Formats: sequence, C-alpha cells, structure tokens
Amino acid sequence: MYWLKKFLQLTVLIILIATNYSAFSQQKPVLSQYMFNGLVINPAYAGVHEHLNVTALYRNQWVNFEGAPETSTFSAHSGLKGKNIGVGFLASNDEVGVHNDLSFYGYYAYKIKFKNGSLSMGLQGGFNHLKSDYTILSLKDPGDSRFGVVNRSLKFNFGTGIYYNTKTSYIGFSIPYIRKKRFVEENLNTQNFEDSRYYYLTAGQVLDLTPKIKIKPSVLLRLEENMPIAYDLNVNFYLEDVLNIGASYRSGESLITLFELKVSDYIRLGYAFDWVISDINTYTAGTHELMLNYRLNLFAPRKHRMCPGPYYY
Repeated sequence: MYWLKKFLQLTVLIILIATNYSAFSQQKPVLSQYMFNGLVINPAYAGVHEHLNVTALYRNQWVNFEGAPETSTFSAHSGLKGKNIGVGFLASNDEVGVHNDLSFYGYYAYKIKFKNGSLSMGLQGGFNHLKSDYTILSLKDPGDSRFGVVNRSLKFNFGTGIYYNTKTSYIGFSIPYIRKKRFVEENLNTQNFEDSRYYYLTAGQVLDLTPKIKIKPSVLLRLEENMPIAYDLNVNFYLEDVLNIGASYRSGESLITLFELKVSDYIRLGYAFDWVISDINTYTAGTHELMLNYRLNLFAPRKHRMCPGPYYY
C-alpha cells in the first residue's frame, strides 16, 4: 500500500496547487486514451513491453462546432530482440478550422533493467507540416485578397522523456517538444509568436480489489510555460483482464468515460466520450474518441505470437 499512499499524496498536492490559480486557459489537447498508448506523451515508452504495438486513433472534438478540432494518429513501436532498446514512430494529423498540422516523429528508448522493474530514457525527433488554407472561408467580400492564400511551413522539433515501470506501476516525465516553434503570418495581419513548451508528469498503480477485478488510479499533470497547471485524475477497473472501464476528470474541461475491450489475444478496441463541463457545454454534444490496438510478439515462434500479459498501461 506504500504506492497507493504516495499516489494519494501526489493527487492531493496537484489539486491544491492547481486550485491556487484563478485563471484557466486552453491547454494543448491531450487524447483521452493516452493511458493505453504512452507513446503519445512520452518517447521513453517506446518498446516498454518488448513486442510490436500498433495503434490507430480518431478523435472528433466538440461535436456540432463548425471547424472544431479533429485528430487522427497512427503509431507503432517495439523492443528489439536481445537488446535493451525500443524504437517506434508516430504520425498524426490535426485539423482546426482552416488550419492543418501533419506531423511525423521517430522514437528511440534505451532501457536499464532492475530486479523488479526497468528505467527507460527516450528521445524523439521529427517534423510538423503546417498548412493554413484561407481560400475555403466564406467571406462577405469574396474579393478580399488578404484571405485568398494558402500558407505552408515545415517545422522540425525533438523531445525527451524518462519512464520507470514495474509489473503493476509506472511513473514518467517528458518534454515532447523542446524547440519552440515560431509562427509568422505573412499575408494576413502579420503575427510573430512561439509555441509554448509543455511538460508531462504521469503515474499510476494497479491494485487488486478481488481475484477477478483490479483497479488502477492514475494521474497526468500538464504544465505549459506561463499558463495554469492542468491535470487529469483517472480511475480504471479491469474485469477478468478482458474489459477495462474507466472515468477521468480533466481540470476545468470535461468528465470522461471510456472502455477498452480485449477482442482477441492480438486486438483491443477502445472508446472514450468527453462530457464537456466548460462554458461551451451548451453548444456541443461532447467529444468522441475511437481507438484500435494490435499487439504481436514478433520474436516468438509463429504459433505463439499472441502477446503475453495482461498489460495495464
């Protein structure tokens, strides 16, 4: 119960710190099912379970909002046989109104194994292709030349992270994008600004409720430079290691319900729904997020390639 005590202390500390801020602002979007694929927030997660892990995800945010964010991701990562190394990649596409952000990042992690766990240190590097298509806007003055343009830019970035895990617990810290990306609008009202840098701290612990039911409390702390602290408080219930039902509270934004179903020894299906609790809740029907996960033990004999498990993170 030592881990549980420390986890509860950390949770209380996060809430006390966050509530001392009087202002709240929109943080960089975080996927609701990140706890099923830690690669999206921490490069040190690459190859953590030493098998091929492929995940496709689609997120439709703020349904009924015209131009609301839509996110698609596709990732794959695996450990290397006989080596304490994990590699992978993540491709994503984000659309918000006239803006599109297409990115591709590669991942590398080195693991140091201990008797009861392992410590991973990870790096990521890649690029974002940014596109703003103002030609699709509906204008009162179609002849306004300021809006008849398509702006494009290519931005390179890199990040790092550290991740420690045992069979039933984990803790990680990451800075996925270290380089501050500078944006300049040349054809509209000229702007010159930088992306903020983000820091992520995450931790979780799996506990036995009954011989067939487990519970996993977890937390994600998100820090953005010059912005209030944001956090997710999560709890997941594992029923006979086949069905995972969970709920999350995202500070100032939403309540989240989710599930993950083990369809076979290779395939898992996940779904999350965000119940918006911010001021826009009367204008949107919430957020849908669908995930498909495929796992394969590449280095086992052909007849035994289903992944050993279960895995809780």
